[in-house]
Amino acid sequence: MTKTFGIDISVWQRDMNLETAKNEGVKFAIIRGMYGNAKDVAFESNYTKAKNAGLDVGVYQWSRAANVAQAREEAQLLIDHCLKGKKFEYPIYIDVEDRILINLSVQELTDLITAWCETLENAGYFAGVYMNQSCFNNEIKGQEIAAKYSQWRAYWTTENKKPNCQMWQFGGETNYVRTNKVAGVVCDQDYAYEDFPNIIKNAGLNGYNKGSNSSNNSQPDTTTNISSEIVYTVVSGDTLSGIASKYGTTYQRLAEYNNIADPNKIYPGQQIKIPGSSNQGSSTVYYTVVSGDNLTKIANKYGTTVKQLVSWNNIANPNLIYPGQKLRVK
Repeated sequence: MTKTFGIDISVWQRDMNLETAKNEGVKFAIIRGMYGNAKDVAFESNYTKAKNAGLDVGVYQWSRAANVAQAREEAQLLIDHCLKGKKFEYPIYIDVEDRILINLSVQELTDLITAWCETLENAGYFAGVYMNQSCFNNEIKGQEIAAKYSQWRAYWTTENKKPNCQMWQFGGETNYVRTNKVAGVVCDQDYAYEDFPNIIKNAGLNGYNKGSNSSNNSQPDTTTNISSEIVYTVVSGDTLSGIASKYGTTYQRLAEYNNIADPNKIYPGQQIKIPGSSNQGSSTVYYTVVSGDNLTKIANKYGTTVKQLVSWNNIANPNLIYPGQKLRVK
């Protein structure tokens, strides 16, 4: 499995020489943007130093929200004061470790994380969740969150015991993998197991437009129109009523047409066919990849095989697909 070495830093590493870090093998830096509602005083300088050193950059916000409304407020503050006008090659993470959050119920914390991530996604950013392995196992609905959002998980252990996630924080002051210092400074260290820069740029997220370097704060188009057939791919925050309004129909008709038993229960990545757009029986169908997908999961969903998906879509590496990518599935 390909892995990329990186670090996560805040005001505590404000004097770290990131050029030296790069020379020691660091490829990316996840920078603290805010502590609750307060901007990290070293964020701007850390961002500039990382970019000047040629490092890819992501951001995290140490959340201190106590409810869903505060989570959305924190997320918007991060967007307004740290993210706008900049480009990020790694996800934007909510950091779930403050005691305020951990004291919430499992459902409350799950809803809070979802609200924060939805706010970021609606503004055109690739949202992820940072927490330790114990929190994932015990404090939230871990599998529900992992199915929707990229996982950055802390578990300070040896590599053969690493958690199943897209990015692993394997050590900080305690480190069982390598020295705990980078550029002579003790800091948290990470391995990324996804090609996030490629995923984010191709999807047009985090300040990138597809195929350009200009700023963009819109989500990728999730409508597939193949041979006059319209198939809409659900994203976080969608409702069946909202989709129906977009296409000049009713949620009742969409529910009936797509055999949806409960119109209040649709999920990101679900395909919604729009009635009257074509003769659906013989048309090609495309699926828009969401965070957490893999080819096996998609193949099973559409009654095909990984080999067939690879062939239809000219996929060079079956282990590398990215959110926003459109795949032929039928």
